[in-house]
Amino acid sequence: MSLIVACRSGKDTATSKEPIRHRTAGHLLRHYERNRFSFDWVGMKIDAESITMGETQGFKATLRMRRDSAIWVSISPALGIEVFRILLTPDSLKLISKVPDNKYYYVGRFDVLSDMLGTEIDFDMLQNLLVGNALGLDKDEGRFRSEEDDQLHLLISRYKRRVRRVVGVDDRKLEDDTIVVNPNDPRYQRTIRRLEEGDDLIVSRYWLDPERYRLVKSVFNDLVAQRSLEVRYDAFEKNGEQFYPTDIRLKVSNPQITREMHLDVTKLVTDKTFEFTFEIPEDFVRKDSL
Repeated sequence: MSLIVACRSGKDTATSKEPIRHRTAGHLLRHYERNRFSFDWVGMKIDAESITMGETQGFKATLRMRRDSAIWVSISPALGIEVFRILLTPDSLKLISKVPDNKYYYVGRFDVLSDMLGTEIDFDMLQNLLVGNALGLDKDEGRFRSEEDDQLHLLISRYKRRVRRVVGVDDRKLEDDTIVVNPNDPRYQRTIRRLEEGDDLIVSRYWLDPERYRLVKSVFNDLVAQRSLEVRYDAFEKNGEQFYPTDIRLKVSNPQITREMHLDVTKLVTDKTFEFTFEIPEDFVRKDSL
């Protein structure tokens, strides 16, 4: 089965618009860094929708974050009665289920969340994702090339030689922003066998708006695991002198399953501190896995 990942921005652009001016990767990285969302504390109210293989579930969430320290989430259905409470730290995940007839608590490592979401994610990545900051976008301009796509700036990670062998196309000649990988191709199989432990084959792409250099879309193609992560930010509002996304869309795909999540941020505050209350009722049973 081939992995086909389309990496279009999805923005409708009037044909009468003048093409945006080309900017170097270094220019884009510097301006993005100046405009990334900075915070110590964040509180959010979220209307969320989760879609897995065509099945949709809606819920509301209250979310609180302290930078580099904790993420606290209270989840409730439309009636507003809390059914889950989650506390995340850089190395732990704690969860309380208050669902009738299924009351329990769980304490484990943070990386359990990667298994639940179907994609690798760490604490720092999750915090950045929720406020519209780029995942894994370092300041080394030599690792990226830039071009223009549908009135947006596009940063593309430069392929290593072994990635070119797997993809079959030079990153400088890539057409239609599409990656197709056939795992039965001998080139793919040879490259995978030669990988050392900890190596990966990930192609990263970032779309930035030309006015404020805000991140509007990211796509990550993991050619080893044959999975992709797409993050889109479709609307922004101002908080002080900064902008944060109010419409966040995630899509995780692999050959077996596709999961999507839509987060509508209805309220955001950064000018107060928060408590992360997490008390486990005595009569709740502990689960060893989720």
